[in-house]
Amino acid sequence: MYSRLPSLRIDAGELLQHVSRAIYRGSPLYYGRDGTNRYDDPARAYGVLYLGRDLPTALMESVFHKHQWLANTKRSIALKEVRSRLVRAVGVLDDLRLADLTAAGVMAGYFGLNLEQLSSRDYTHTQQMSAQVHAMHAEDGQPLFDGILFPSRNNYPAASIALFERAKAKVSVIEDIDLIDHVDWPRFVATYRIGVEPDPGRVEPDNEVFPNSLGAPPVLTGCPRHQTVHLQAGAARWR
Repeated sequence: MYSRLPSLRIDAGELLQHVSRAIYRGSPLYYGRDGTNRYDDPARAYGVLYLGRDLPTALMESVFHKHQWLANTKRSIALKEVRSRLVRAVGVLDDLRLADLTAAGVMAGYFGLNLEQLSSRDYTHTQQMSAQVHAMHAEDGQPLFDGILFPSRNNYPAASIALFERAKAKVSVIEDIDLIDHVDWPRFVATYRIGVEPDPGRVEPDNEVFPNSLGAPPVLTGCPRHQTVHLQAGAARWR
């Protein structure tokens, strides 16, 4: 049965992205197990980390995931909110094997789900799928999958990643980048027609120094061996 579930490999050396709050700069990656997200463990026995392979998907599945795009045509975010966010550039240290839920026929043929169940704000069905995939093991007893590749609800047809906590040794934060400094932030704002609104009134300075505009970001450095973090479209790499 398990052999029919398609898989996708993410090679060591690729770079994934996770959007977080700036207060978590330098902290370990957090694998949530509170059952509030789409592919969390319903029994809350293992944690899950959500990642994107590009900035737009990571942002749409985090900062903008509750925005009602049809009901509210004003796509805006406060500058203060932008400054409070950072992007965690997550390097893949060892190959990841993901259950590919984006493959043709998987949702209906394997799990018996329709589009409404998959995209519903009720996460009952998707969390059950997470538990099923997590429980799959090979004949030698080793887990078959490190996580799940699933269709992005908010940035379709892109895909997102739900990484199981047991695979945490296979990834590591290479760099924490202020969202406003991210090389793809200006392109995201333009493509998704996002308005960045100035903060009302006087804003007290933070401990961190932020640029005064949304101009061209600096070169991103600081990953192992002082190599540059390459954040281009598609499968970015860090080594």
